[in-house]
Amino acid sequence: MQSWQETFGALKEKYLKRSSDRLAEILEILDGLIANPRDEELIRRMSRSFHWLAGSGSMYGFKDVSELGAKGEQYLENALKSQDRESLDVEFLKSIVSELTNAFATGDGEGSAETSNLGSAISRDEDERRILILSEDKESVASIAKIVDEIGLSVNYARDIKSAMVEVDSRMPEGLIIEIPIRDGDAYNLVERIRTMQDGDKPAIFIVSKQTGFLDKVRSIHCGADAHYEKPIDLKSMSRRLRYLLDKTSLTPPKILSVEDDPDQAAFIRAFLESVGYQVKTCTDPKHFDSFMAEFKPDLVILDVMLPGVTGYELARYIRQDERHATLPVIFLTTHGQLDARIESTRSGGDDHLVKPVPPALLLNSVSSKLERARYLNTFLHKDGLTNLLNHTSFMEQAQQVVAHKRRSSEHVAMIVLDVDYFASINERHGYTGGDKVLLSLSLLLQKRLRQSDIIGRLSGDEFGIIAEDLDEKEALSLASRLIADFASIQHTTLSHSGFNVTCSAGLAMLDVNNMSLEKWSGAAYSALDKAKSDGRNCAIVYNHKKDMDIALT
Repeated sequence: MQSWQETFGALKEKYLKRSSDRLAEILEILDGLIANPRDEELIRRMSRSFHWLAGSGSMYGFKDVSELGAKGEQYLENALKSQDRESLDVEFLKSIVSELTNAFATGDGEGSAETSNLGSAISRDEDERRILILSEDKESVASIAKIVDEIGLSVNYARDIKSAMVEVDSRMPEGLIIEIPIRDGDAYNLVERIRTMQDGDKPAIFIVSKQTGFLDKVRSIHCGADAHYEKPIDLKSMSRRLRYLLDKTSLTPPKILSVEDDPDQAAFIRAFLESVGYQVKTCTDPKHFDSFMAEFKPDLVILDVMLPGVTGYELARYIRQDERHATLPVIFLTTHGQLDARIESTRSGGDDHLVKPVPPALLLNSVSSKLERARYLNTFLHKDGLTNLLNHTSFMEQAQQVVAHKRRSSEHVAMIVLDVDYFASINERHGYTGGDKVLLSLSLLLQKRLRQSDIIGRLSGDEFGIIAEDLDEKEALSLASRLIADFASIQHTTLSHSGFNVTCSAGLAMLDVNNMSLEKWSGAAYSALDKAKSDGRNCAIVYNHKKDMDIALT
């Protein structure tokens, strides 16, 4: 795989070649303006060329090019606003073009391509994930270990900082839970030390304390800890927070759509963000923006303000009109740094306003922080609080999209509805905490056994839904039966009971795109589930299309 330095070098060569062509184009436009300084179209074309140079010069190490480009763009923008085109100072423009030529000829183009300390959006293998617990309290270790086990991660233990650092040096854990005080050092200094290490920004770090004051919590924030808990620990709160932070490193790399018509800018943004692990697509023509949004489904959009035929502000307003994109981050990347431009960015729904040429570290920081905030909001909007699966509304929305898509293809797709058998009696015998543990066990099993492309949701109290594409009826039934068998083999444990087993039932319906709406499809799956329950539970039943047709004919 090509390094960022090699990629940057190749981009820079293309930039210099394109800049030479651009200067030739500017000279041609300048000749036209000498002949007719009132030609508004020529003024706009020249302003656009200066705009591109202003935005990209410093990115490739030519600071003077960016400054001269901005100077020329600003002059021509003012000229366009002026009613007196006769006063256009062609000699002033000639001097800028001359200085630009010299800037390329004499400049060394020493731009920083170093990104080694900027982190990565690439996740680790799920099977290697572990949490390190640093504590001398056996009772605390046991209770925290149960949380980690429920999430499906492995646990390592340490009694002091020395042994903890042996573990960290061996391999950075996904999470670190530290109970203070620690006998051989300061926990806050330990967190600061870990955060400065390679990949030290990745783990979720919690501090747990018996006696906590306001200053202790402030120190936790300052040292880089993600949360500070007082004893006795709110285990549910800790579990939710830990799962949320761990999800951040287990998801596929976020998708970023860059709307930029300058090829040099577009190439740099894409190559840079891809070098740290993001998926990036570039829309160079705003006319295709809608199709990019529909097909790519970005997690964040970067908009240039000056675009052919439309402004970035108008595209942002278009995004905000769709309630599906209410939490979608929008970052403006523009040469306009004036106050009125920043105000317009905010009014049109932008989340940040970055002025070109933007330092790569600042761009990355803005992108990562806005993605994190949006993901946090989406967790509350679309996920079930207990299992972290899709909630009923989000599951059905995705199911509707599947139905719409399958109308244009002939691929198989199955809906499976799982229901925990005798769940009310489980709550009665083991309490609601025991019932929650059973639901968590089933949700974790589904996440481990199903493919990343499968859609999984919690439809109601003890009902779970699965949409599995590219499986025929026989394969889908085999999948449902295996899930039922795997769940039945799990031994569940509560404080008062140990080693009890639970079963579940499943109803399955294949989508018939010619005769089924979403309501009929889900209704068919629930009909099959009812049949599974009446047949004795702990089994999977496929919806019988022929039987329904016979009833309808009768």
